[in-house]
Amino acid sequence: MSRPLPSPVPVATPELAVSPFLLAETGPVAARLAALGVSRRLRAGEVVMRQGELSGSLFVLTAGRLRLSLLRPDGGERVLGYAEPGASVGETACVDRAARAATAVAVVDSEVLAVTRESLLAAARSDPELLLEVARRVAHKQHVLHLHLALDALPARERMVLLLSHLVDAHGEPGPDGLVRLRLQLAVDDLAAIVGLTRVTASRELSRLVAEGVLLKQRRSFVVRDRPALRRLTASVAV
Repeated sequence: MSRPLPSPVPVATPELAVSPFLLAETGPVAARLAALGVSRRLRAGEVVMRQGELSGSLFVLTAGRLRLSLLRPDGGERVLGYAEPGASVGETACVDRAARAATAVAVVDSEVLAVTRESLLAAARSDPELLLEVARRVAHKQHVLHLHLALDALPARERMVLLLSHLVDAHGEPGPDGLVRLRLQLAVDDLAAIVGLTRVTASRELSRLVAEGVLLKQRRSFVVRDRPALRRLTASVAV
């Protein structure tokens, strides 16, 4: 006789469009996966998993934000994206027991639920959708890696256009003034790191978009002034 699953743990996940750079998950299966975890609090700057380490757990983020990055052979760091509440990290290592492929660090004070391989497999015997959900998330991470490979072949302008388009679609909030603001704030350094540019290059491309009337600079952030123009620019990017 199978053991009943524990009651789902509430996960504060906003209803967002999917962005490959900002991971977030919703739905009943996501809640059932989170229910298997044990809570762990993280301070800003604390590492939840490190590239190269061996571990049999995945982590579901319930509050805060995680930065996912990859250490390159030349010693440089490539930011793969950010995990929002509801997203999980470390699925591949949890399933195949291989070394971690990336590092996840808390950007702000955060909370995760640690789900061990043993608890996942035990629950999956009566709820096979859990394994399908994990497989889907692994496939999505592969899509993210492929997108990063494609970005490396694009000019700096097209990288920024593609990134801004994804962020606006996932986190854009139209205002009565016609401007579209992001519900989250990422510094120029963060934007540059995601698409593999220097801060100087990213700032230059953002300034070009401001001069063209696509963006508008407000204090320390950029807002979209002409969303149709941004979409037209995105449509011309060969990815």
